[in-house]
Amino acid sequence: MGYNAVVDGGFAALAAVLIAGCSASGGNVSISTATPSSTLSGVGLVFVADIWVDNWFSMTANGAQIAEDVEPITQERSFNAQSVEFTATYPLTLTVVTKDFMENASGLEYIGTDKQQIGDGGFIMQVREKESGKLVTATSPAWREFTIQRAPVNVDCVTSPDPLAECESSALEEPNGWQDPSFDDSSWSNATAYSADEVKPMRGYDEIAWDATASLIWGADLKVDNVLLWRTTVAKPG
Repeated sequence: MGYNAVVDGGFAALAAVLIAGCSASGGNVSISTATPSSTLSGVGLVFVADIWVDNWFSMTANGAQIAEDVEPITQERSFNAQSVEFTATYPLTLTVVTKDFMENASGLEYIGTDKQQIGDGGFIMQVREKESGKLVTATSPAWREFTIQRAPVNVDCVTSPDPLAECESSALEEPNGWQDPSFDDSSWSNATAYSADEVKPMRGYDEIAWDATASLIWGADLKVDNVLLWRTTVAKPG
């Protein structure tokens, strides 16, 4: 769960991970609020994606950027529910970046207060065809996940008076081309599903009627995993 970010010039690399949205170009998708229209690779369908993330997300469809969280991760309580409408064609490859809040590379929040702690994340999404109402996909353990930032690796530093110096972290680069539909994610992990009691979702989560198949997911560690990449592909209906 996240609150105000404190990122100064000394944490430029971390700022890039926390704040910068991921971009992509090309692909057979366009943002749309109208009826199905022509896209770069043929006639598309209008889809509606419902998303709730603690704290922030960015999303592509078939390699093209379609959405970024309207609430910045630097804002207090930046988790919320959003619905995104876009036009695309099958097969439909969706990629999402999710980020939990952390004040700095230590992975902690409320640093220097009596609430100093490790934050936790959570992500749920469902996608439907707008016209038919058919459920296309929903987050589940079948989604592929790759964690690129983890902290604190040594969780006993949570009470440290100097967590930036004492808490350890690990960070990886985003794999080249990971948002492309042709990217091979077979080496990635499967998502881990969590209950609502474990994630404790709020601020918008209850405003969406979630399908029974939609799961709250995250990496293997709900607290330590802070920046994650997600992929799923929906085949063309037979």
